Amino acid sequence: MRRHRPDEDGAAVVDFVLLSVLLVLLLLAVLQVAIYFYARNIVAASAADAARFAAAEHVDPAAGGPRAERLVHAGLDERDASAIHCIGEPGRDAASGLTVARVHCRGHLHLLFSGLPVPLTIDVTSAVLREGRP
Repeated sequence: MRRHRPDEDGAAVVDFVLLSVLLVLLLLAVLQVAIYFYARNIVAASAADAARFAAAEHVDPAAGGPRAERLVHAGLDERDASAIHCIGEPGRDAASGLTVARVHCRGHLHLLFSGLPVPLTIDVTSAVLREGRP
């Protein structure tokens, strides 16, 4: 059994404050990572949908970029969505040489809980085989 010493008065309060600050910072970091992965999934799904749209037979492959940006704006807040830009372009599949419609989205997210100008980069590319004759 430990005896109470008078020079330890208030030590529990100091321990609580120190641990609380660390736990709150850890919680904010976990939330920031979750938001980053949510936004990355939104951008990846938007690029994939836009690439499928641009791969249709009578659609210009460049139309995939604006469609992906509209989908990103629908899924993210305006501040983050305006920092992500998408480009649709025709291309060739490296393995088969077939024509593909490619959508490339690139941008950054802002830190949610900090005023620091540290961007979190998102870079997603999606390619789909074009319909019609090769």
